[in-house]
Amino acid sequence: MAQTYTPIAEIPGGAEMRRLQAALGGIGQGGEVADARWDTAAGLLWFSKDGWKTLDLGTGVVAAAEGAPPESAQASRAERGEGGRRPPRGRQFARAESPDGAFTALSEGGNLFLEPKSGERVAVTTDGGEDLKYGQASWVYGEELDQTTAMWWSPDSKYIAFYRFDESKVKDFHIVGGWSGLGTRVLSEAYPKAGADNPVASLLVHEIATGKTIEIDCLEEASGAAAGTEHYVYNIRWTPDGSEILYSRTPRRQDVLEVLAADPRTGASRLVVSERQDTWQDNRPEMRFLADGRRFLWETEKTGFKHYELRSLDGSHLATVTAGEWPAESIVLVDEDAGELWFTAWSAPVAVRQQLHVAKLDGSGSVRVTSPEHHHTKFRISPDGAFVIATAETTAEPRHDVVYAAPIAADSGARAEGTLVARLGEGGTSGFATHGLTPSELFTAKAADGETTLYGRIAYPPAFDPTKKYPVIVDTYGGPTVRLVVDRFSAGDPRTALGFLVVTVDNRGTPGRGKAFESAAYLRLGQVDIDDQAAAVAHLAATRPFVDASRVGITGHSYGGYMAAIGVVRRGDAFHAAVAGAPVTDWRHYDTIYTERYMRTPQENPEGYDAGSCIVHAGKLTGKLLLLHGMLDDNVHPNNTFALADALQSLNRPFSMMIFPNADHGIWSPSVESLRWSFFVEALRPEAPAWGRKDAAPSPEGASTEEES
Repeated sequence: MAQTYTPIAEIPGGAEMRRLQAALGGIGQGGEVADARWDTAAGLLWFSKDGWKTLDLGTGVVAAAEGAPPESAQASRAERGEGGRRPPRGRQFARAESPDGAFTALSEGGNLFLEPKSGERVAVTTDGGEDLKYGQASWVYGEELDQTTAMWWSPDSKYIAFYRFDESKVKDFHIVGGWSGLGTRVLSEAYPKAGADNPVASLLVHEIATGKTIEIDCLEEASGAAAGTEHYVYNIRWTPDGSEILYSRTPRRQDVLEVLAADPRTGASRLVVSERQDTWQDNRPEMRFLADGRRFLWETEKTGFKHYELRSLDGSHLATVTAGEWPAESIVLVDEDAGELWFTAWSAPVAVRQQLHVAKLDGSGSVRVTSPEHHHTKFRISPDGAFVIATAETTAEPRHDVVYAAPIAADSGARAEGTLVARLGEGGTSGFATHGLTPSELFTAKAADGETTLYGRIAYPPAFDPTKKYPVIVDTYGGPTVRLVVDRFSAGDPRTALGFLVVTVDNRGTPGRGKAFESAAYLRLGQVDIDDQAAAVAHLAATRPFVDASRVGITGHSYGGYMAAIGVVRRGDAFHAAVAGAPVTDWRHYDTIYTERYMRTPQENPEGYDAGSCIVHAGKLTGKLLLLHGMLDDNVHPNNTFALADALQSLNRPFSMMIFPNADHGIWSPSVESLRWSFFVEALRPEAPAWGRKDAAPSPEGASTEEES
């Protein structure tokens, strides 16, 4: 049935949400500095916080400064990625200008053209059309392999490499638009569903001077794969010196990644590096070139944890730069003069606290610079690499800037472990007592296997009373590639003003905890992941008397929508109401590249597809379900929701649904939150708190520490 709803401001507690949002926004502020300058010759850090101050880097003494920093004071060193333009979702840029500015490559009507700065355009291809496309990629490559480009000029502008895509065997999926107008229109996309035919990608190179076009030999097996193995070809770029084309290749199962280099003159390819996993291999590990254009830092998970190696384009392994029983996260700075790599990692005993490390590029040593007592971000490294400013925080402790020393031993040149020099500020927390609020809490629970530690966060309602029983809303995503829980400061959640506890948990199958944790849901999506969410709810109910395990809702969007739907369908013992936004309802409805990476094909894994299908298990629905979907969703197609609706209707199982005629995957309608929360208020009947000012916020009875398991 269609879902009626109450505007959120009229829901009991709805008006308090805005007040709570304003109150929460003022808590935790004031701990970060605005600017910093290093005067290492004088042993001083100048920083701006209520005027310029100085920190004596030797003694840790802070003093008010007279005037501004001297001109000799230097800014911090950092390498920051530059955000750039992106084409629409799933698409590629249709134009590419040559580095020398002489030509613009255009992909129009399925063909590739070269348009000189002056003169007539030249057709590089002429046989393109609806099914055969040059200088473009298939939607699934754009969406799942992040392929935003399909034409690549060599640095010297002598060659242009480009895609040829044959989509003739891929079935079109048709979406109807214009539902709110006077007429409709059909929007078609070649969309390969799990187990179905894929587009065929080829890589070609055109030489500007001769007009000659050749095809790169992408299918010549470089690592012993069976003849005729279907591969994805993507992540195309030129080597820094422009002598070769680099591209990545992975078989349809995506358990092997090969990076190959191709000669643009002959099309011959050679293997540069290969990675293999028993489950799935990351399709885009970082490959960061050093200044010589031959050596590169390579991200690998061969040990079960993400780390960095130093490798060469000739295929050789030069050094293992980082190691440990924890995953690295990202590169912060490459200092070739010092021969060092600065990087972040999840190396603290509390595994959701990010740390800064520095390692020697030759693999001779690595140390942690920051303290495991906090989560760290926003690193500012001194010009000599001896000190670092970082923003530190935990879920309960607001963001504040700190300075660490990262000294180098004079006798050996080795790094010592970092030590805290000073705190430059404190985030204010008086707002908790002023408004009678309880801080959010980081907690741990055991996964459904009874062994693995999960991390979660719980937000409390205003005027929280631990002697009362509160319904719970689990706000989730739960799928591969996205983590939600890190130990960052969280003053609270405005939605708790409706009378709910709001809980977020990262189940097994999410990233950032090592390959075994991430791969635990392999071939079993909708089983391991939702069982872990249910286990976390059971843990909270057993350890916190104020948790009402008979009133638990779950909500999310996209994969989170799938988790909400499969949760209320398959685990109705734990979840009694769900709002599922744009959910996949059976993995047979989703695309090849994403789905088969984690589930293989339906032909290979029919039991796994059935076990994780909301449609197959529709008859188990006993709770309340609201489905939300946009009619123009070209990612998770609306037929996902319609197929589940049809199954429930055929079983005479009541549910609610709201369709958005002009929304795509995002559903940016102002009514969404009103729908979601009026549904949960009706289904779970929370008691909206009578929120008044208090002198102190009560502590939750039975609340755990962050180390509790």
